[in-house]
Amino acid sequence: MTSSGLGYSADIHKINSYGKENLEEILHVIAETSNRLTQQNRCRIYLEDLTSGSLSCAMATGLNNEELQNYSFPINSSSYPVSSVYASQEETSLEDTTLSRRYNCELESRFQIASSYMLPILRENRAMGVLCVDSGRHQLPTDQQRRDLVAFMTQVATTLDQARKYHQQLLLARQVDQQKKREAAFSMMKSAVRLVDNLSLASVLIPSPKSADSDEEGLQILASYSQERDDRKVYEDEQLISLSKGESLLSRYIADNGIIIDDRFLEPMYIPNLQSEDLQKRYLTEQLGLQSLYVVPRYEASTKRILCVVNYYTDKSYTFNEFEQRLLEAHAEMAERVIQEIGGEHMEIQVLAEINDLLQERFEGLQPFLSRVLSKATELIGADTGSIAVVREQEDGRWLVVEDASDTLIGAKSKEWRKKNIPPIRIGGYELPPDQRSLTGYAAHSSHTQLIVNTDDIKDQGGFYLDLANNIKSELAVPVISEDKVLAVICLNSFRSYYFTEEHKRILQIVGRMISRYLADLQQIEALTGEVQHLRSDVGYKDPSISSYKLGNIIGNSEKAKQMVKFIQTVTPPIFSRLASWNQKNIEEATLGLPSILITGDTGSGKEFLFNNIYSRLNEMYQTQLNPRSELPVKKSNIAAYSGELTYSELFGHKRGAFTGAHTDRKGILEEAHGGVVFLDEIGDADPKTQVQLLRFLDNGGFVRLGDNTTRYSRVLLIAATNKNLHQLIQEGLFREDLYHRLSELTVEVPSLNERRDDIADLSIHFLGKLYRVYKRGEDPNDTPALSVAAQQVLKEHHYQGNMRELRSILLRALFFRQGRVIGPGDIRRALESAPASEAAAPIGNVTEKTANTIFTAIINDQDDFWSAVYAPYSAHQISRDVVATVIHLARERGASTMPRIAAMLKACDPRSDNDNERKTFYKFKNFLYKTIRIT
Repeated sequence: MTSSGLGYSADIHKINSYGKENLEEILHVIAETSNRLTQQNRCRIYLEDLTSGSLSCAMATGLNNEELQNYSFPINSSSYPVSSVYASQEETSLEDTTLSRRYNCELESRFQIASSYMLPILRENRAMGVLCVDSGRHQLPTDQQRRDLVAFMTQVATTLDQARKYHQQLLLARQVDQQKKREAAFSMMKSAVRLVDNLSLASVLIPSPKSADSDEEGLQILASYSQERDDRKVYEDEQLISLSKGESLLSRYIADNGIIIDDRFLEPMYIPNLQSEDLQKRYLTEQLGLQSLYVVPRYEASTKRILCVVNYYTDKSYTFNEFEQRLLEAHAEMAERVIQEIGGEHMEIQVLAEINDLLQERFEGLQPFLSRVLSKATELIGADTGSIAVVREQEDGRWLVVEDASDTLIGAKSKEWRKKNIPPIRIGGYELPPDQRSLTGYAAHSSHTQLIVNTDDIKDQGGFYLDLANNIKSELAVPVISEDKVLAVICLNSFRSYYFTEEHKRILQIVGRMISRYLADLQQIEALTGEVQHLRSDVGYKDPSISSYKLGNIIGNSEKAKQMVKFIQTVTPPIFSRLASWNQKNIEEATLGLPSILITGDTGSGKEFLFNNIYSRLNEMYQTQLNPRSELPVKKSNIAAYSGELTYSELFGHKRGAFTGAHTDRKGILEEAHGGVVFLDEIGDADPKTQVQLLRFLDNGGFVRLGDNTTRYSRVLLIAATNKNLHQLIQEGLFREDLYHRLSELTVEVPSLNERRDDIADLSIHFLGKLYRVYKRGEDPNDTPALSVAAQQVLKEHHYQGNMRELRSILLRALFFRQGRVIGPGDIRRALESAPASEAAAPIGNVTEKTANTIFTAIINDQDDFWSAVYAPYSAHQISRDVVATVIHLARERGASTMPRIAAMLKACDPRSDNDNERKTFYKFKNFLYKTIRIT
């Protein structure tokens, strides 16, 4: 690619990543790129439409863009410049459209297009359209700009052509469906004339917009029948009956939005003398001789919106008897059903085929899959924009999320330029304040499809509508449900009131049902992948100057370190063999109970780190021997972070309504990790009920969700960790001895730092490298500051109460306040002296408090903020969850009693701001504390 081509390579990649259902998105990017390359702001894109024999304007930008899209050119004419460029496949420049003698430039003159560069859009040496770059100031693209535009269009032509053909296929399918409706309606009208002897003509009218961009409606003749063929032709000569006030007989009773405004029209109406009425179609009486009319309205009872109007005419003065009236009313009801139900079969088959093909594809993550689903749904139904929001559980309830605080898509958006910022949406019903209610939130809350036919009727009335774009007139929301749990909500919007029909609801519900299981699987895979990446980041970093790494990144040559390595090497092969046997449904294996490992050690010694290395080893075996494209399931939890029913729910799950806040059914981590590994930290803090259920689970894999009475089964390797003396807890009656024996079949102790002083030098270099990577500023050199031999010796001689956490804290202070590029013994001693009180003499629990105090003080004194001092170190595994929780506790002690006050005190954001970015940042802040840290 040329140097100038680098300016549009990203646009080419974006366009070619779209599917065939993304025609409008493709055209949008082409227009933007064309304007940027040519430094113009006006362009038109015409595409070949063989169904109409024309070149239709599919996209226009700049002055009069909407009006321009209503004009097309014939394919086979040489009179118009667009048609000529298409036929000749040669580009043309009109320097002054007013002076052109060769072409008819009436359109260019009307829309003040002074000059235009027209480029044929070619694929495989055949034209499929024309791109026009227009100017109102006689300014044409330069030679280089033209070359760039040709090169750009050449590389996106294939994708554009596929989308064009698909779009025309759908339009043709809709025309076929509409023709089926017409044929069925015609048969019904024909039967009516034959049903009652005195009927001379019958017709059925349906609501139809006056124009493509108008909210005003008229009534279109769908079908009519008369035994006199010429009468039918005359009747259908004027297809649209106006509903503007005073322009037709029916406009007395029906407004131009299709709503009945006179309650007399809620019942069938007999008009005995048409000649005395103000008719739009005067020829009904003057030419056809029609005299009386029995009109039957069919409408939605809740909105009074017309579905169809069935007219029964006579050519002589005649009064229908009661039997005939009831007969015609039943006939009109049948006509309505025919119109509503016939003709959608082709589209439903198309949906089934399209979504089924999509489910056969392989997607790299949840978001690309949702984007393709939304694009297909939007195109198939003809919506103007749409979104898919994913359900996220938080401590303060359930939310629908389309994009996160950094504008990264979590769900999906269609034609995103029409619906740019979608904030997190709260799930709920009438218990929510009016300003938090939304249609999508209510759809997720109720687990049912919801529809707003006219947003103007519901705005400012406390209804379930969240106004995100002023031009949205109707909205359709369908929940995606798997195993009675709402996973997401598909939302489609139209710029026309009353756009969405029962057929549209049915199609979108089909889409929701078809993708639900696949979506549930993708969410589970994505959650697992995130957890595995988190684990890998812990075992992945290696400092090139250290030679004592073992297995993943267990450091050291001390005897204690070697014992940990040997334990992993010894137990992982047979345990993996056990895990692999679960795929074979071995009955004898199931009677042996589930495998377990108990990890003991002081606080901060690295128990979770050891678990990460055990899992990493098992996952390598899993990918090598069973499934190279997947990850071994894994879940982690801290028992001390919960209490009572919440602990039980975290492990075993719950049924909806099992306790306050249980808004939906939920799987526990032991069920979610079926076939894999679960890590339970602080097992010594488990309450008696949890201990009983854990023992039962380890014996046979059986468990019951909270609030349920169904026994379920799961197979996992349970790895538990504790810093407590379980033997002492057993003697005190606080821990079950039988559970201890089940957990401790395989036990490994993580030594304290004081027991492995020979490893402290390498551990210090390792931690220093990780810390420097996290805190390095842009102008800092890439190389980590060196740790002198004398400084290493000071660290080796220090007595550690906080183990690895204390060592990291010392190194962090030394890194921040060092005197030069080399960290010497003086830097280490100052780091030790600057610790609150005496770190050496401090109780183990105080290390957490001191680290938290250091962070909190720096934030309060405006030396740091929440994201760099708390969020980044935690994400890089430099501080623990306990440290973060203690920082929050310190903020609360200072008077920050609510989440907004905590956010403000810790310099996370301004929660009172109306700025969208600040609101998203606050949401990210809450999500981190509630979901990751699990504060209460």
